[in-house]
Amino acid sequence: MAPAEVPAAVLPGTPSTFSIPADKLIALAQKVSEANSGVDDPDLLADNFRFEFPVVSLAKKDYVKAVSGFKLKEAFPNMNSHPYDWRVDKYEPNRVWWTVRNTATHTGPLKFFGATYKPTGKVVLGAPECLSYTFNEEGKVTSFTGGYIMDRRVGNTNKLGAMFGILSAIGAPVPSPGSPMFFVRLATNAVRSFISGVFEFIFGSGEKKK
Repeated sequence: MAPAEVPAAVLPGTPSTFSIPADKLIALAQKVSEANSGVDDPDLLADNFRFEFPVVSLAKKDYVKAVSGFKLKEAFPNMNSHPYDWRVDKYEPNRVWWTVRNTATHTGPLKFFGATYKPTGKVVLGAPECLSYTFNEEGKVTSFTGGYIMDRRVGNTNKLGAMFGILSAIGAPVPSPGSPMFFVRLATNAVRSFISGVFEFIFGSGEKKK
């Protein structure tokens, strides 16, 4: 006898059905994205909100504090995330996924990890990255994931996503995740600047596309 079919894994606590229709959920996700992923309007985020990127995990208060005030647009005034392919997860009806392909030109000073990188004129061509928002029944975001490269062959960010990829593209030193230098900077809270850059770059610009 053949074994029973194994169901797809989902995030713990995922509901089997969801009251917000898919089209309205996508529109809500785009609204959150336009609000700098909730940083410009924290009321869009649930009290139990979690920011979950590959190497960083933050609660709502720490997330908003980390992202607020970082002026990455001064270094990359033409930055654009080119968001597209907004879709509701087949197995998680309360989650919206979308894709970005970051582009920018380094024409202003970039402050990062206590250092200032002078304009290089270099262009950032990011690989496609996948991101998601998970919502509760009140329509507020409970989790935000991102920074996951979908094809590392694309672009000039040295197979890296988010701020690590941006730094690599302009020739700046990159604290690779898992390296001793990364953990030193993480321990000194310098990673907050990294998070700020990730969010203002990826979610502070770009047109909505379905």
